[in-house]
Amino acid sequence: MEALIQVMESTIATRDPYTVGHQQRVTRMACSIAREMGLPEKRITQLRIAGRLHDLGKIAIPTGLLSKSGALTPLEFALIQTHPQVAYDILKPIKFPGNTSEIILQHHERLDGSGYPHGLQGNDILLEARILGVADVVEAMCSHRPYRPSLGLSEALEEISCHQGVLYDAEVVKTCLKLYRPELNELDGLPSGPPLPAVAVQAPLPQGFHPWLKTFRGIKVPGISTRLFAKENRLTHIGMVSLLGWLLMMSLRGF
Repeated sequence: MEALIQVMESTIATRDPYTVGHQQRVTRMACSIAREMGLPEKRITQLRIAGRLHDLGKIAIPTGLLSKSGALTPLEFALIQTHPQVAYDILKPIKFPGNTSEIILQHHERLDGSGYPHGLQGNDILLEARILGVADVVEAMCSHRPYRPSLGLSEALEEISCHQGVLYDAEVVKTCLKLYRPELNELDGLPSGPPLPAVAVQAPLPQGFHPWLKTFRGIKVPGISTRLFAKENRLTHIGMVSLLGWLLMMSLRGF
């Protein structure tokens, strides 16, 4: 199983090296929260696997979009929103333990139904997915990305605190704050306690989008970039998906 996960991580890294580091940092944070909440090791194992692969679906997104330094258009953002479903569809044939694939599918769902891909609400969202979602937001806001600098841990914790019980699970947020807020370093805003995922984030937000997308603030609304569907990007996409499919088949056959 570990070898298979590493193959997938390597495949992702060939297209977007940042994503693998992001997944690993989110995983460490999510597992710290889950352990503090008293989840049994069996469920933490499922969360760990889900965390390491939660952005696998981004292999279906053109690299030019993943590394875009400018604002995202609504259509580009909609394309990015497909990545949980893509990851789930890729992983569905593999016998991961428990609800691993469902955790990945649901990690962008929000309590009030404003998330994606299925708009689930409340307890319809797995607890592990709610934990992963909080860790994902905090790590994302803390890190530098092509389109903007780090927003810092203080702002990330403020985001989840302000929307606890509405977008994010209140108990998960409470645990996250307990682990990281007391250790804020006055110089750089990073905790010296649990292994906080290095600093990562998300982008600016088009007018009218839900507040939880504050990490996307600054997105403008012009037409979609023509290079998004350029021939070279389509060929790269097809090639990477085919390679991953072959590797998965070989793994399932005992390769």
